[in-house]
Amino acid sequence: MSVPISIFNDVIGPVMRGPSSSHCAAALRIGRLARDLMDGDIEEVLVEFDEHGALATTHQSQGSDMGLFGGLMGWDTTDERLV
Repeated sequence: MSVPISIFNDVIGPVMRGPSSSHCAAALRIGRLARDLMDGDIEEVLVEFDEHGALATTHQSQGSDMGLFGGLMGWDTTDERLV
């Protein structure tokens, strides 16, 4: 599915799964970058974050976990599995 070029998808966005598309999209981009740097050859992933930081309470509800793992699996921001 092709997403039309727009200020929302190319400059501000992408607009995607809520309630916080920025949390999900940013994490997805980080995951995709890691995947690309490893040439897609990822066997195991260990994710750690500050237990006193924002991700400790929002990684599931804001979609950061889904975005990160989607990116690691090579999914695009428009992938329907990101729900």
